[in-house]
Amino acid sequence: MASPLIEIEKKKIGFGYPTYFIAEAGLNHNGNVKIAKKMVQGACNAGADAIKFQTYKTEESLTESSQYFKFFKDVELSYEEFAEIKDYSKSVGITFFSSPFDIESASFLKKIRVPCFKIASSDMTNIPLLKHVARMNLPMLISTGLATIHEIDEAVNSCMLEGNSKIALLHCVADYPARPEEVNLAAIESMRKRFNMPIGYSDNGESPLVDLIAVSMGANLIEKHFTLNKKMRGPDHSFSIEPKGLRNLISQIRLVEIMKGDGIKSPKPSEVRNKFAIRKSVTATRKIMKGEILSKEKLAIKRPAEGIEPKYLEEIIGKVVKKNVDKDMPMKWSDLK
Repeated sequence: MASPLIEIEKKKIGFGYPTYFIAEAGLNHNGNVKIAKKMVQGACNAGADAIKFQTYKTEESLTESSQYFKFFKDVELSYEEFAEIKDYSKSVGITFFSSPFDIESASFLKKIRVPCFKIASSDMTNIPLLKHVARMNLPMLISTGLATIHEIDEAVNSCMLEGNSKIALLHCVADYPARPEEVNLAAIESMRKRFNMPIGYSDNGESPLVDLIAVSMGANLIEKHFTLNKKMRGPDHSFSIEPKGLRNLISQIRLVEIMKGDGIKSPKPSEVRNKFAIRKSVTATRKIMKGEILSKEKLAIKRPAEGIEPKYLEEIIGKVVKKNVDKDMPMKWSDLK
């Protein structure tokens, strides 16, 4: 059975725990390991839990006739460089992992001891890769861009049949940039009801508002494209978030988490302090003398709440007053026989 909770480097992900934030470095390092390290440091400084890259051998994941072959080849980092980035991430205190685009790259990532795997939307139906990764028995974060619910079923089942139930699903729209009107964030709740596992949102868009709403709707993870500078060359930079924006977004997500609260409907301490000023009680419409019998016209309901609660109004009609009560003074149980 799947679990509603997974753990990555001692950080629990699921209902009741802080939103796990992944800075998606992707290919925004432009094939430069120095830029990649600066991105690691920037994501760490901004408060991200993890930074994620894409690991591949171009010849293993694209045909040479593909229009994207040259671009992917130009920004391809070597395995040795990824090992260097992984060690650097550990030294600055942020979790490193990656999306393998082929089986060889997945095996390499396991060799350098990544704590989890991310499966990109492009490989969600790549069952051979899913099974290969699942057998490594590490947490798997699976993006679901372009997927139908039945394809997600197949992906999840293929992993679980290999004995791996440590899965989180990320709702995603596979358009770059994804438009806010197409993000369909209600799918987060639909997926939560169908799958007993953490559900997140992998954001290919620019607006941070989408991520805040996703968290408010229960996303357990957020993945956001990250760049050092939106003006850098490359297809993803323009809609990626820069370090300052990333820091602000994560800060706002933590505020959203606080605002969501625990779901228990009960007065907060600040409300309790305001109780007497805000609520009302039964008061006298005129001076009522000792020995008078209370009638409806002698009583009003006004602030502050220093006397008998309004819900007892009918109950006290007909009772005898034991002492004088001035106009607008609250009626108290001790005043009545």
